[in-house]
Amino acid sequence: MIAGIKPDLISRIKEAQKEDSEIWTIVENLDKQVEFHLDDDHVLWQDTRLVVHNDASLREDLLTEAHSSPFSVHPGSTKMYHDLKQHFWWSGMKRDVAMFVSKC
Repeated sequence: MIAGIKPDLISRIKEAQKEDSEIWTIVENLDKQVEFHLDDDHVLWQDTRLVVHNDASLREDLLTEAHSSPFSVHPGSTKMYHDLKQHFWWSGMKRDVAMFVSKC
């Protein structure tokens, strides 16, 4: 389990990958994309980080859980970004984290 993130959210992220055409473009070009790989369950990873589907609701849920986790002590955007990027990847994540934190 990733600290502070519920297992059902991780499962939702993995399931959502199957529906994302951007992710499948990466998968189709894996031989050219050295930093990405599929695991045995056909889940896409960027090195050791889970690739998060391009779904605003899913990302909002992940940001909310990470921000309100008892392990995070209500972090600012820099700390929250560094914590999240240890386990997750999506294009524009730093911007999304900064926007999320600025609204709370």
